[in-house]
This record gives sequence, C-alpha cells and structure tokens, in this order.
Amino acid sequence: MSDITIVIIGAVVLVGGVILYAVISTTTGYEEDINQNYVPDRMERFFGKEPKKK
Repeated sequence: MSDITIVIIGAVVLVGGVILYAVISTTTGYEEDINQNYVPDRMERFFGKEPKKK
C-alpha cells in the first residue's frame, strides 16, 4: 500500500473515533450536552465556543 493511503485511512479512523466517542458519551449521559448537537460541552469549551441551550 502506498503511504498516502495509510495516512488517509489513519485520519478517517481517528476522526471517526472522535465522532463515535462524542455521540456515545452524550447519549449515555457520560458527558453533558446542553444544546443537543452530539458534541460534548467540554469539547466545545476547549475549542473556545461556549455552548448555548437551543
């Protein structure tokens, strides 16, 4: 396999894992999600966006 294919597969797996964690952790109640967008509020605050209730 070429190197670029391995990098693309790795990036897709990494991003997919983060999205899967966000959805599972908010639906099970492990993380708080005020605005119900499946992004944990802790992650939103980390990236500088304050979550607002819909």
